Amino acid sequence: MGELYTTDILRWTTKIPHQGRLQGADGTVVKTSRICGSRLTVDVNFQGGHIKEFAQEVKACALGQATAAIVGQHVIGLDAQEFSNIQALFTDMVAGQDVDFPEKWRDLDLLRPVQNHPGRKGSVMLPFECLREIFNL
Repeated sequence: MGELYTTDILRWTTKIPHQGRLQGADGTVVKTSRICGSRLTVDVNFQGGHIKEFAQEVKACALGQATAAIVGQHVIGLDAQEFSNIQALFTDMVAGQDVDFPEKWRDLDLLRPVQNHPGRKGSVMLPFECLREIFNL
């Protein structure tokens, strides 16, 4: 279990960007992990198919917080195609496959040990589940 809660992961929990809510959002999604009870609320505004504004309310374990922080650092400007590519890579990694993230998303590699802990997978998938619904994928 110590491999999951590294210093790097714990550092991410202190720098979750875009915390809060957006008033009048174009889309809002709330997801809760059935496995652990972690919960993520996401609000977005779009412009030209790209996320223009983003807010998130994170009530999750350290792994869920770290994932929300890592995804949140690159969410402004994200479009459905880039998201779909990153989601596929992340899902494959969590399932145990060897993947190579683009440089911009390389911090997601920190979550690789979760592949050996099925009870933790629900929390790390929350940002991806929310964004998948936001993009209607």
